[in-house]
Amino acid sequence: MRWAPLLLLVLVLSSTHFCFAQKSFLFVKKNGHKVRTWTEGDNIRLRLVNDDLIEGRILLLRNDTIYINDLAFKSNFVKQVILKRREKKPFPVTGLQLLYITGGVGLATVGMKASGWETTGRALLYSSVIGYGPILISAITRNLNLRRKQYELGGKFQLQVLDFYLPSQPRNKAAF
Repeated sequence: MRWAPLLLLVLVLSSTHFCFAQKSFLFVKKNGHKVRTWTEGDNIRLRLVNDDLIEGRILLLRNDTIYINDLAFKSNFVKQVILKRREKKPFPVTGLQLLYITGGVGLATVGMKASGWETTGRALLYSSVIGYGPILISAITRNLNLRRKQYELGGKFQLQVLDFYLPSQPRNKAAF
């Protein structure tokens, strides 16, 4: 029976490890629906109304003010939220892998012709599609970028700061 209070103490102390303070949020909304969300500590790129580009970590979100890298500005001064820089993506396979795939295409062509399934031209076409098709699809989808690159604020999109900061209320000392 002596272990019950000790177990309760360990349980209470270990449960406080998982308690965190509520963070503030920065939303981009389209027609009233949330499209993208950032919290304090996330990296963001913004273009202001005077065409300054600000990039950095969100330090604090409070009262419609965004604090990024020791700079503070109101959320209505933001013209654009830029999502990502475009990275140069390498070709999906190396030269040695391409050599192996070419050898596999040749072996598949010879195998289809030797077994009598297809003519030489059709066997070469089928094995080429099987060998090089996934590479072509991967290369095309890597270079195609159908995602949104930025949010232009003001028209469809709005920027909203949601903070849970409750300032201390001044005491009302009314005399009755």
